[in-house]
Amino acid sequence: MRTSWIFLLICAAIAASLSVIYIHFNHYADTVMLACIIIFCFMAKNHENIKHIAALLLIMTAIEYGLVSYVVSLNSMGLPPFQGNLLMFGSHFLVDLTILMIMKYRVRLSLRYVRRTAPDNWRSIYMTHADPILYGIYFAFILVDLAAFGENIIRNLEHFGVDESFAKQFWSWGLIYYNYEILKSILLSCVVTTILATIFVERQRPDTPDEELDSES
Repeated sequence: MRTSWIFLLICAAIAASLSVIYIHFNHYADTVMLACIIIFCFMAKNHENIKHIAALLLIMTAIEYGLVSYVVSLNSMGLPPFQGNLLMFGSHFLVDLTILMIMKYRVRLSLRYVRRTAPDNWRSIYMTHADPILYGIYFAFILVDLAAFGENIIRNLEHFGVDESFAKQFWSWGLIYYNYEILKSILLSCVVTTILATIFVERQRPDTPDEELDSES
C-alpha cells in the first residue's frame, strides 16, 4: 500500500512539473507532446497496447499541429480574430473528439490490426489502465474546447447580428477563453503522465500462462 501511495505521489509530481513546462512554453506544447510520445514508443517497445496508444496520439497530435499552424497563417493574412478563434477551438475540438472515439474502441481496433499483421500475437492486446483514464481526460478536453468555443461566440455576438449595445455586456467574459492554454496544458500533462505510469505498471505485469507457453514454444 505504501508503495502505491509513493507511486501516486510521483505521478502527481510529474504531472505538476509537466503542467508548468507546458504553461511556460505553450507555443511549443505540441512539439513537447510529440517528443514525449516518441520516447514512450521506444520505452514500451515490447508492449503492443502502449505502442498503439502512443501511435494514435502521435498521429492526432501531428494533425492538430498542422491545423493550428494553418489557422495561425490565416490570422497573419488578416483573418478577423474572432473567426480565427472559432477555427482554432473548432480544430482542437475535432481532434479531441476523434481521439475520444478511437480510444472508446481502441482495444477492438488494436485486436483487428494485430490479427491481420501478427495473428499469433493477438493475446498481447487487452485494455490497459491508460485506456479508461485517457478516455476521461479527452472527455475533459472536449468540455474545455466546447466551453472556449461557446465563450468566443458570446464575446463576439455583435459579429453574429446581435445589437452591439446588448452584446457589449459580454465582452468581459473570459473565464475559459483567458485560461484555455493553461487548462489544455494541465490536461496534456495528465496524458503524458498517464502513459508514463502505464508503462511502469505494464513493466511490472507478470506474464499470463498463455504468454509463457508462447514464449517457451
